[in-house]
Amino acid sequence: MGLSSRIRGRFFLQIYGGCVGRSVVDTNRIGQLGISWLRWIVEGQWGCGIEVVSAHNDDSLDLLILLKRRRGSAYAGPTGDVIFAQVKTGYVKSSPSTDYSIDLKRKYINSHHGRWLSFPGPVIMINVIPPKAVGGNPSAYWANLRDPAVLARPGFVKFRLSDALEGRKGKASLFNLCWSWAEFRRAPRVQSPVNLGWSSNIPGRKFSAGQNMHLVCRAFYKDWMAESAVNSNAFGGVKVTNRGWRHMTRIGRGKARMLQSLLLLPSASRILQDLNSIGKCRITSTEERHLPNGTKRERWYEAATARVSFFERQDAMVRVVLERNVVSSRAGSIIRDDLTLYSIYEVARGRSETCG
Repeated sequence: MGLSSRIRGRFFLQIYGGCVGRSVVDTNRIGQLGISWLRWIVEGQWGCGIEVVSAHNDDSLDLLILLKRRRGSAYAGPTGDVIFAQVKTGYVKSSPSTDYSIDLKRKYINSHHGRWLSFPGPVIMINVIPPKAVGGNPSAYWANLRDPAVLARPGFVKFRLSDALEGRKGKASLFNLCWSWAEFRRAPRVQSPVNLGWSSNIPGRKFSAGQNMHLVCRAFYKDWMAESAVNSNAFGGVKVTNRGWRHMTRIGRGKARMLQSLLLLPSASRILQDLNSIGKCRITSTEERHLPNGTKRERWYEAATARVSFFERQDAMVRVVLERNVVSSRAGSIIRDDLTLYSIYEVARGRSETCG
């Protein structure tokens, strides 16, 4: 243990010592000491911001965690994401070795649950376990109060050991809780098309109870293939072939996922139309295969992602996956370089910007 760790540990042993062992429920003093330790983690280790709510205003809320990325990252500085947190210090007599729960009583949970859900963002409870219980520096774990499994046992809040706060892993877990909405906000924005000159079969534009959506989507896809064949540069040089249709409608894929991909076809066409400005990135490593004729085929996948605005629903992050196949001769010269539509899906489907 380094000198700073020893000093830090000695400091918290002194300020916690003598009062934690007599009660498993945090008093105001112990609660404030737990918040002091969280400030050390959030500001000292992570470089994020923390705002403590004053005692007379802390009804169901003790602090706000303001997420930031360190310098040198793609999105350095504040992300704009805020996590609402209530802090409970103590409640655990020894360092947990498995997932555990703390007993806050049913009346407490029922009286606070509605307010937790009313916060406009992710809301968590943090349990700070004092030095006397862990035999060293305090430890802290968080629980997502919007997750029904966390409150499944009446009166108790469940904590998972995998959701520890300290260190980079702890910071990453909270970023994942927000699902990187900062990147979502910075993504290029496109409008889902209502009309397209090359197709009158736009899925979702008109729908009746007796309409076969699969057939409508198939008709649109055929129109898209025909337009791609006539004008190869209309969609950023991407070829639209049956390869993508077969993948998205393959046997074994869930019907809900399949329909979602098909309903995103018009949006994907607009993303590819603007591919030069939206850009794409490589998402897999290269697969190599040497063919019997001496040529070499290399394959990898790329993706173009944009925030799509719809008329009939909330915005969504839509990702278009492209398959690149490069065939080269023995001498290394490129014989063929094809970029083909492979798949379409909505990133973070089922998550909302306020649900955490």
